[in-house]
Amino acid sequence: MRPVREAERFPCRLASDSLRRETFDDAELGAERTASGSSVAMAQSRPSRSALATGRATCYLPVAMKPGVRPVTLATILMLLLPALADAAARPRRSTASRSARRRVLRRPPGPPALVVAAAASARDLAVSEAARFGLGAQQGAVVAMDPHTGRVLTVLNPYLGLSTAYEPCSVFKIVVAVAGLTEHVVTPDTVYNCAGGCWFWPGHGPINLRRALAVSCNPYFEWMGEQLGYERIEKYAHLLGLGTPTGVNMPDEAAGGMPLVVPVKGLGHLSSHAKGVDTTAIQLAVLMSAVINGGIVFEPQLSGPAGFVPKERWRLPPQAVMGGLTDGFLGAVNEGSAANAFDPDVVVAGKTGTCAGLGWFASYVPADKPEMVTVVFVRPGNGHVASAVAGRMYQYLYKPAPTTTTTAGY
Repeated sequence: MRPVREAERFPCRLASDSLRRETFDDAELGAERTASGSSVAMAQSRPSRSALATGRATCYLPVAMKPGVRPVTLATILMLLLPALADAAARPRRSTASRSARRRVLRRPPGPPALVVAAAASARDLAVSEAARFGLGAQQGAVVAMDPHTGRVLTVLNPYLGLSTAYEPCSVFKIVVAVAGLTEHVVTPDTVYNCAGGCWFWPGHGPINLRRALAVSCNPYFEWMGEQLGYERIEKYAHLLGLGTPTGVNMPDEAAGGMPLVVPVKGLGHLSSHAKGVDTTAIQLAVLMSAVINGGIVFEPQLSGPAGFVPKERWRLPPQAVMGGLTDGFLGAVNEGSAANAFDPDVVVAGKTGTCAGLGWFASYVPADKPEMVTVVFVRPGNGHVASAVAGRMYQYLYKPAPTTTTTAGY
């Protein structure tokens, strides 16, 4: 009597959970040589979708088998199939209505961004918050407005993106590199570097000084300056200006952001021009810009109304810190540079844009000659041009009176 072959002893196997997830090709045909020398073709049945979902058996049926073996094989198949069929019948089915309802919920559009103002907000604070909403419009992003001389937060539009999530500040980080370069006597506002290419402006800006480099956001200029400074000094001034640690604002879920622990020499240029590896929030950049224009005071921002407000200083930059010459660059960015979308002949705006990895920033202040408000706009997706346009609409809403219509009697 010949031995029973493996295919005859176990002609069927149940589909496991992992098998249900597989994608089966068309039925595969194979040939197996028997002990007597005759070939037995084996066909793998292709499971249907319902079989995969219910856990039905996947069987391997011999196309040709001896008459004596066939009844035993068929009986074994039935014994293995019956428990699987019973389990499939008992398993509850999901209705088409529930699946459709779930799909409808997932496709629901997001609601408008949250607008946060102090409980004791003044009429001016409320006007700023409405201007922020008007400026951002349907764009996904955040707006933070703050008094640069006290650290009082006037409004936060969409605190999740402006406070609780940290992103690369892109070219806004060039402010840090500029302060470090000026203070460490690596450059002066008039130091000229030849931008011969490799910039977002592909032919290069040619010979360019710090003021102009800020205005047009010249990458090679700041890459060169960062390489002269080294990462240790750049990191020092980033921390002095409030980056890499929570600001301490009296709002929940503030992200800390961060600075890289180590930056290789070959990556120093990209960090200096694009803030590669740096993470900040919009409110941190509001503190940074405020310190640059208020003489070096790093405030702890506080959401509050104006009545009875007491500023909180975290620290002051060293007396030798140099920030002169930056204002010309910030003005140039709006008047003729990367932030031209914020330009208005009746509202003098100054600021710095940032664009990288689908993100857009604009850190600015107004009026430029006597700043009373710092605004940081963040957009995603977007770029610095889009962010500066948001700020431009916001400032026009605040500082330009609504046009009046006059009617004349007709004859």
